[in-house]
Amino acid sequence: MTSMKNPDTSHYAEIVFPLPIDHSFTYLIPPQFSTILKPGFRVLAPFGRRKLTGFVVKLKQQTDLTDLKEIEDVLDEEPIFSPELLQLTEWISKYYLAPWGEVLNAALPAGINLESKRRVILSSDLDTETISQLQDISKNQRKILLLLARQTLVESASHKKPPRGGLHVHQLQKKLGTTNLYHNLTVLRQKGYVDIQSVISRPKVRIKTRKYVELSSAWQVPERLNAEIENLLKKHPRQAEILKFFQQHPEGDFQNDLLRKTNASLSSLNALQKRGIIQIHTREVMRDYYADQAIEQPPSLILNPDQQRVVQEICEAIEKGQYQTFLLYGVTGSGKTQVYITAISQVLECGKTAIVLVPEISLTSQIVGRFKGYFQDKVAVLHSRMSAGERYDSWRKIRQGEFKIVIGPRSAIFAPLQNIGLIVVDEEQEASYKQYDSSPRYHARDVAVMRAKINNAVAVLGSATPSVESYYNAERKKYTLLSLPSRIDDIPLPKVEIVDMAEEWKQRRQSTSFVFSKRLLEKIAEKITRREQVILLQNRRGFSSCLVCRDCGFIERCENCNITLTYHLKGRRLLCHYCDFHKPAPETCPNCGGINIKYSGVGTQRVEEELKLHFPEARIVRMDLDTTLRKGAHEQILRDFRQGEYDILLGTQMVAKGLDFPKVTLVGVISADVTLLIPDFRSSERTFQLLTQVAGRSGRKGKQGEVIIQTYSPNNHSIRFAQKHDFLRFYAKEIAERRELLYPPFGRLIEIEFKGEDEKQVLQIAKQFTTFLNSESHFYHLLGPSPAPLSKIKGEYRYHLILKNDKRADPSGKKMREELHRVWTEFQRHLRHHTVHGIIDVDPLELV
Repeated sequence: MTSMKNPDTSHYAEIVFPLPIDHSFTYLIPPQFSTILKPGFRVLAPFGRRKLTGFVVKLKQQTDLTDLKEIEDVLDEEPIFSPELLQLTEWISKYYLAPWGEVLNAALPAGINLESKRRVILSSDLDTETISQLQDISKNQRKILLLLARQTLVESASHKKPPRGGLHVHQLQKKLGTTNLYHNLTVLRQKGYVDIQSVISRPKVRIKTRKYVELSSAWQVPERLNAEIENLLKKHPRQAEILKFFQQHPEGDFQNDLLRKTNASLSSLNALQKRGIIQIHTREVMRDYYADQAIEQPPSLILNPDQQRVVQEICEAIEKGQYQTFLLYGVTGSGKTQVYITAISQVLECGKTAIVLVPEISLTSQIVGRFKGYFQDKVAVLHSRMSAGERYDSWRKIRQGEFKIVIGPRSAIFAPLQNIGLIVVDEEQEASYKQYDSSPRYHARDVAVMRAKINNAVAVLGSATPSVESYYNAERKKYTLLSLPSRIDDIPLPKVEIVDMAEEWKQRRQSTSFVFSKRLLEKIAEKITRREQVILLQNRRGFSSCLVCRDCGFIERCENCNITLTYHLKGRRLLCHYCDFHKPAPETCPNCGGINIKYSGVGTQRVEEELKLHFPEARIVRMDLDTTLRKGAHEQILRDFRQGEYDILLGTQMVAKGLDFPKVTLVGVISADVTLLIPDFRSSERTFQLLTQVAGRSGRKGKQGEVIIQTYSPNNHSIRFAQKHDFLRFYAKEIAERRELLYPPFGRLIEIEFKGEDEKQVLQIAKQFTTFLNSESHFYHLLGPSPAPLSKIKGEYRYHLILKNDKRADPSGKKMREELHRVWTEFQRHLRHHTVHGIIDVDPLELV
């Protein structure tokens, strides 16, 4: 760490860090880096008592600041962020009110940054006996010292050389919690009882290499090699076997593979290397998630007149090299993917690149297979089911220009492609494009539109059920509307039948199932008899949504969250789907001791059990979060179903979107009411979208499909319009309601959430925050604070406020965001050492 008193003679760098701090820091650039450093580089820089990876966002000649710290190291040979990505991430930072450093960090594959961890070392003068006699420390401070002393004893007993000594701060947090930990460590350091050191850990992911064996150039002459093999056959037959391998494989092989194929030993290999006959060096190995996926020969692309018209408009925009966003509204099965492929072919002919975003990982393998069939090794994939190494390798090769097309869920929007010509957002209405759980809480669809604008590229937003906001933008000519009104080959849309489950219950004596209506059971039996396939949707995991005591009404709830526990048949356990708390399912009621316990509600596991009772010969596969945790499980289930290994595919919403199975002629929706019951203004829209999407899985390749929707709300408008595949009438009703209530797209929303373990403190802080806001503002309204619908998650109480603007007064929401940013920055000082913490979510998709 260096302090310079006369910094005006040198260059300076503005650096942002991946921390919840919304401003940059100025550092002095040492002379050895002054000629190479540019915006977009990563650097190692001192930050307080730590050393952190930071991102250079700007260089400047002068500064009024003094006593600046120096950059310690430059971590890259060239900028890892292009000027275009810096511009995009800065926009995200400003629009979503997220620190720029956190946005840049989110744009990188996990694990590539250097980390500085603080290690707490016990003074050599202390042991457990002397610690117990200290009089000038608190109870919790004594706990810290005793933990460190025990760690020292453990390391001494294990004979570690050299012993590391001490514990990382995060290890102490796990053992003791975070309450007053930093204060206690500061006191102990001041008293000389501990030392706190910064330790730089190397990146978690690195380039993977393997040893590779080749013949030395002098021995690649066949006559000389044959003669040497003859010489070695009697005394060193294993060495001879290695050289024989090179007769058939002159290009060489990886060391372990070569030894396995020749049954030779490492010593034989080393002997040949010592004589200079072979060379052993390291070679980079690409970790490819899809290496084993077979690439099918794609069918010829024959577009119908509607597709040709759409493609022509998109390609004309691509050739002009001007920004334009298209909303491609096409019914399910209308051939949107063929449009994407044809448009991307045009992009590649223009020497440009393309990004294709898909909403679900389950869709990735199917669309990757189709795109690789057409574009071969030009396609890269980025998604969260890949290992850290696989993602890193894909990202690095994209950055090096080895791929021209990138496919993946929302984070793929940050792919380091150069010269982007087209960005496709498939199923643009999907909520999974919005990041919920961590900063930055961006919406990948809207980021895609902005990235296209920055690159003078074309964005295509595709959907059979466009979001209300996107269709409104098309009506207002902000987007260009394109339509595919009919299915390929004029196959009719599926026939949709609604079953009123209230009436079904009235006919209870005639019913044979708790889960299935008589009509749905008849249709499933009919399809299985015809050797056709069935998809069943139940958008709820587990066996039942809760366990209820019929004697006293007691319902098991999560200890950490204010929600009921879901019963899972496997392991007979109750599980919280928010914090993963679990416990064995009780045999008797914990409240009254009664044995009359009822399984209430229906999850995918319960549906599966009922199916097996009704159709014992049917081959059933379930696809939900529980069955797809294993790597490659998504792909395996879908591959087996496509190949006819199963008759029925049962799952949550991941079976509803984008999947194309020619033999599926029936789709059944077990309960259409699940999404309707969510307390959110978008619940009707979500219901319509989900039902329309899942209905579209039925009936392809010349056969009209059938759909049966079971519901207790048969007259709800979202269900009725989904039955008729009537998006335009649904949109007309929905847009009228939102206009009246000033919900998006007529107003913008920002959610501010406060959470903490003490409910009174959380509410107090939330109320305090409202006093900082301008209650008389004419461009936004403040709602709350009030408990969130899910008022407690993972042991923390949640209160939220909603800011809602009127676009007539503040069309872009800029004034509202600027006001909130100013207030939030000021209010953060009150939260700095507080156990309550706050979150800002701009354009939230859920208010639960």
